[in-house]
Amino acid sequence: MSAYTKWWIFGPLIGLLALANIRCQLFENNLFDTYAEGEWPEVTCGPDDAVYRSADGRCNDMDIKAMGMAGMRMGRNIQEDLNHQDTENLMVPNPRDVSKELLTRTEEGVKEVPFLNYLAASWIQFMIHDWFEHGKRDHSNPMQVPVAEDDVHNMGEGHMNVGRTKADPSKDVNDGRPATFLNENTAWWDGSQLYGSDQETQNSLRSFEDGKMTVVDGRLPIDPATGISMTGFSENWWIGLEIMHTLFVLEHNKIADMLAASYPEWEDERLFQTARLINAAEMAKIHTVDWTPAILKNDILRDGMFANWRGLLPSWVPRLGDPATDGIMGGKTHLEGVPFSLTEEFTAVYRMHPLLRDDFPLRDYVTDEIIGESQLEEHSFAGAAGIHEEVGLTNLFYSFGRTKPGLLVLNNFPTFLTNFNREPGGGVVDLAAVDILRDRERGIPRYNEFRRQIGLKAVNDFTDITPDVEQAERLRAVYNDDIEALDVMVGSFAEGYRPPGYGFGETSFQIFIAMASRRLMADRFYTVDYRPEIYTQEGLDWIDDNNFQSVVIRNMPELAGRLENVENAFFPWDEENEWYDLKVRKL
Repeated sequence: MSAYTKWWIFGPLIGLLALANIRCQLFENNLFDTYAEGEWPEVTCGPDDAVYRSADGRCNDMDIKAMGMAGMRMGRNIQEDLNHQDTENLMVPNPRDVSKELLTRTEEGVKEVPFLNYLAASWIQFMIHDWFEHGKRDHSNPMQVPVAEDDVHNMGEGHMNVGRTKADPSKDVNDGRPATFLNENTAWWDGSQLYGSDQETQNSLRSFEDGKMTVVDGRLPIDPATGISMTGFSENWWIGLEIMHTLFVLEHNKIADMLAASYPEWEDERLFQTARLINAAEMAKIHTVDWTPAILKNDILRDGMFANWRGLLPSWVPRLGDPATDGIMGGKTHLEGVPFSLTEEFTAVYRMHPLLRDDFPLRDYVTDEIIGESQLEEHSFAGAAGIHEEVGLTNLFYSFGRTKPGLLVLNNFPTFLTNFNREPGGGVVDLAAVDILRDRERGIPRYNEFRRQIGLKAVNDFTDITPDVEQAERLRAVYNDDIEALDVMVGSFAEGYRPPGYGFGETSFQIFIAMASRRLMADRFYTVDYRPEIYTQEGLDWIDDNNFQSVVIRNMPELAGRLENVENAFFPWDEENEWYDLKVRKL
């Protein structure tokens, strides 16, 4: 029985202890450093790095100063000898065929998540852009996916070009070890999508007055070269990211105002750096106790995520040093003997493009009237700024709150993304096929071997994955009745044996168990340095007292009435959701 199932069946304490046990096993068996002894680069620390987050992530750990820093290698959750690219089967089965048969959205349109709103889809991409990025693709020698002569993706020679993941220049390709890839963003949960992963970018976004970031008439400044809002990370930009980035830049400035009122003698630098710490922790808390229990809508998991943040025991009970009972925040830093990094397997299970819709209705927050419709293609890239200016932040947030995202299931990949023409040097590409190819290129084992390696049972047949017999037979046909050839992403979307209210299946959940906690446990700013001397007591109180709903209302008070009966702001705003109340249960 998996931890996933135990959470569903047993009570909170038993479920939490079962989860903690699985997490310990994953930490023991599924954390691997891709740097050999002596390979970690040496970096220097500045005088402020002891008390503030550095721009590029260096010096969070004072023993391995480059740990978690931008430009370091992605780690692994699966042992090294299974991470070699299977070059002979890179195109087996053909990724484009897999996409057309099993991933592409049908004419029936989007299959919706009934218990989430569209802000949840925006949020996870907002978080992913804080965590990892493999960088611009290398189109000098593209991978060539065979396609039919009449396929729109045919580049004229019977194939679709897909740029390769940029090689790691620090690694000897002839050393016999699997290829490694770099994370261009900081790996820490530090708000780098807002603040950037280098000092130059961060400086370009600051006003250098009163600790604030630059805002122009309530919006992010626009880059005249691209038409896209200026922020720490703006790849794959669309209106969902535009509104999230805007909200949390406004929130940063509200925090800076609070600190300036409490500490009028502070100068700009201290106000900015402390506001960043508080804002990043607030985002981490929202993800932990708002977003996660929304997409995994289950009372027991909700209680577990609260405990994961601040523990099971009352605050007056002395800490025992165990994250399972004490919670993670303010406790000891735990590296489990392996330097911290985000992993290629973590990247693989966070492929969640089906959450995106091809269009959504625009609503007036006062009347609820539909005032238009926006297509994904129209509100992506530079189009995001245009719709923001036209409709306004409040109406956009309300529209997202009233709209449901797509289910993480088969045949629900956005049509726009399967005919995507923004890949430089690659022409029109199918991003569903690209997602499959990325896992194969980076040495991610196929679905069954992936499950074996992370402590789950392998499946014997396609019918073991889903109770939908027709779907199982379509999987069988595309994968030539070879269950061992099934790709991780496809198998994960197909998983139909999910507890009620779970937005994704147990394969993804297993990686989530390990990495959700590790992002906090390895970061000293959430463990030993989560204290008033670093954050201020006002900052810690701010984090404790707020959630996603309060952040939205503080920056758009006109939405307070619309959120009055919505207890989790990631739930649909048109329904009463008497699920949990942070006003009663203050963390």
